[in-house]
Amino acid sequence: MQPPAFQFQPGDLVACSGNDWVSRGIQLATWSPYAAHGLRFGPSHVAIISESDRGPLWVESTTLCLHPCLVRGERVSGCQAHMPVDRVRDYLAAGGSIDVYRLTDINQLDQSERRLLRRILFQHFLWTPVGYDFGGAILSGTRAIRWLGLLPGADLHSLFCSELVAAILMRLNRLNHANPTGFSPARLLRMLVTLGKYHRVAHWSDMSTYEADCDE
Repeated sequence: MQPPAFQFQPGDLVACSGNDWVSRGIQLATWSPYAAHGLRFGPSHVAIISESDRGPLWVESTTLCLHPCLVRGERVSGCQAHMPVDRVRDYLAAGGSIDVYRLTDINQLDQSERRLLRRILFQHFLWTPVGYDFGGAILSGTRAIRWLGLLPGADLHSLFCSELVAAILMRLNRLNHANPTGFSPARLLRMLVTLGKYHRVAHWSDMSTYEADCDE
């Protein structure tokens, strides 16, 4: 019997590893020898999946996407939404890879929490322009800054990718409340996996594997 085709679910986290020098630099800067399997070299980018009238929606904060935001109808720098297949194709076509992390059974979102996730993302991060936080992105991977307690206060009017996802998970009570600026993509995923909140359910390094899993 064939396994069921992969489908994105609300609350899924998409960990992206790019093949460009910026992505490689982020991965090297946040490398950890003590991380869980598959996360020693963490991702360079992270997005969250929400439900929408169009089906699963990939929501992220980035400056590197060439597609117009499906909510704003134009290219933006900062928080934006896209169809998952378009963003998966972007990363895989450029030689990168994609990992999908899903909430463990006991931490799954119920129907009211799925609606809350959608409402938060649309009302606070998509309908209202929210820019990209370049400074926070740099500081999040700087261990010395974090250990010395020198991180700036969170500013939800400009966000980098893992700061957005961390703030959302805190609001949904799937992550302890703290300064979301302190999370790089790697640190966020490592903590969520270590705490048993998320586990990896898919890995793609080429479009043929993705299409086979998703029955595209």
